[in-house]
Amino acid sequence: MLVNLARNGSLRTAQCLCILAALLLGRALAQSQAPAKDNGDPKTWPYDVRLTARGFGNIGRWWSLMNENDKAAFLDGYQEAMRQARSHDKTVCEAMLQTTLKNPNSPIEATEEVIFMCSTVSDTAEYDKVTVKALDNFYSDPANQFIVLGWSMGHLRDKASGRKTEGQLLDALKAEQKDIHDCSKYPHICKAGITESQPLKSGIHFPVCC
Repeated sequence: MLVNLARNGSLRTAQCLCILAALLLGRALAQSQAPAKDNGDPKTWPYDVRLTARGFGNIGRWWSLMNENDKAAFLDGYQEAMRQARSHDKTVCEAMLQTTLKNPNSPIEATEEVIFMCSTVSDTAEYDKVTVKALDNFYSDPANQFIVLGWSMGHLRDKASGRKTEGQLLDALKAEQKDIHDCSKYPHICKAGITESQPLKSGIHFPVCC
């Protein structure tokens, strides 16, 4: 019961992520002076036009169309949402722990719930270590264009914080790239239109979406 409530609370907090990111991005766009529109430079197009690429699942393309202010605002929003999610999870963990400690006759299941909840607190930690440059480098590889932000942020956080070895990071990335381009994990990407194969930095050929 307690763990279900905690999970639901964590989910609601996590759902704030995109909302906060979008709000901060919108505020930054409103406060900054709009550059002269240059039809030859996609970064000067209205944000809702550039957002179309993300709607089609091409996260890398969407990211490349963002100017530096856009990127910084989005990353600030993401990181703030993760800080709030971690604060919430820590509060829930501490409350559950105190409840369990005050009741020495608590069933083993209750103790297991507390252990599980408290073990997830670190899942939302250390996202502040992810940088715009790291995201630029990640999405500069065509194989990563369709990898969703949640996965890429977690991957870059693990890399920056040393949570995983280089071998573990590489294995995870290769597996995710395979899932993406085999359309086994994100089948909606196939609907975007796969037309040809393109050589990547690794020498492997993956289909790219037009």
